[in-house]
Amino acid sequence: MPKSRSKSPVRATVRGIADAAGVSIGSVSSVLNNRHVERRISPATVEKIRAAAAELGYLPNISARRLRSGGSSKNTVVLALITSFEAPIPLVKHFIAALQRAVAAGSDHSFSLLIEMFPAGHLRDMPGLLTGDHFNAALIMNTTAADDAFLTRVHLPYPSVLVNRAIPGYASVVEATTGGRPAEILFRSKRRRLAVLHGSPLTQSTRARVDTFMQRATQLTGSAPAEIVAENLSETASYEALQAFLERGGKCDGLYAVSDALALGAYRAIKERGLTIPGDIAVMGVGDYDIAPFFDPPLSCVGVSHRELAEQASALLLQQLARGAEPGRTLAVPLVEALRASSGHHAG
Repeated sequence: MPKSRSKSPVRATVRGIADAAGVSIGSVSSVLNNRHVERRISPATVEKIRAAAAELGYLPNISARRLRSGGSSKNTVVLALITSFEAPIPLVKHFIAALQRAVAAGSDHSFSLLIEMFPAGHLRDMPGLLTGDHFNAALIMNTTAADDAFLTRVHLPYPSVLVNRAIPGYASVVEATTGGRPAEILFRSKRRRLAVLHGSPLTQSTRARVDTFMQRATQLTGSAPAEIVAENLSETASYEALQAFLERGGKCDGLYAVSDALALGAYRAIKERGLTIPGDIAVMGVGDYDIAPFFDPPLSCVGVSHRELAEQASALLLQQLARGAEPGRTLAVPLVEALRASSGHHAG
C-alpha cells in the first residue's frame, strides 16, 4: 500500500531533493537546470535526482527566480498551454476553457494561466522550456516530428502532459486510432476514387490519420487513394492544393481532410470547379469544430471530441500536480462520429 499523500502541498526544495537522493545541492541544481552534461554528472545520478524530484513533487519556484521576494506566492503554479502558431484556434479555445474549469474545481495551489506559442518544429527554441523560469507546469500540443524528437532527448523539470502524441517518460492524452473509419464511411457511400488531404508538416496524430486511411482505403477499393499535400495547415493552403490537384486532372469522389480547417479550404476548391458536395465529391473532416454543422453542406467528421481531449489532459496535469499520477501514463480518448450531409448522410 502506498503511503497517503498530504493534502497540503509543501514546496519541495533543492536541499530536500539533495537529501533524498544523497547528492550535493550543486548536483541537484545542475540536473534541474539541464546542465548535467556539461557538469559531467553520471546518468545514474541524473536519474536518481529526477526520481527524487518527481517523488517530492518539485516545482520550479518562478516567484523566487524572478523576484527573490520570498512572499506568499510559494504555492502559485504558473501553468502554460504550449502550442504552435499553426494550431487551429478552436482547439486552443477548448483547452483554455478546460484548464479554467479544472482549476476552478478546487486545488491547494493558486494558478496563473500562460499561453506560450512557437513556430512548428522549433519548440527547442522556447525560452525557459528546460529550466522552468517562465512556467512550472505545462500542457504541450501541436508538436511536429522534430519537436517530438527534441522532447525525447530532454527532460522537463516540471509536471507536463503531451496532447495527441505519446513519448516515453511523458504523461499524454491521445486520440484513439481511427482504424480507417473515414475510408469505410466513404466506401459505404459508394465512393471508389478516394483521396486524403493533409498539411505539412505532419504531426504524430495526423500521420496516423493519413496512414490508417491509406491502408483501409486500399483494402476496400483495391487501389491506393490519392495523397494531396498542402504547403501548411491553413484553409488557404488546402484550397490551393486541391485546386491544383483538380486542375491537373486529378479525380476523386470521396475526400478525407485530416482537419476541419483543411476541409473548409477544400469546399471552396470543389465549388469553384462547378462540382457539388456530396454529389460529385463526398467530404469527411476531423475535429467536429463548433462551425462544422454550419458548413454548406454541414461537414461530416470522425475523430475525438476536442472538449473531451482538453478535459482529460487538464485533469491529468492537475493529478500530477497533486502527485497522484505517474509521469508515463497515457490516456486514449475514444472517437466520435458526426455524420452529416457532406458525406450523403441526413441529420440524426
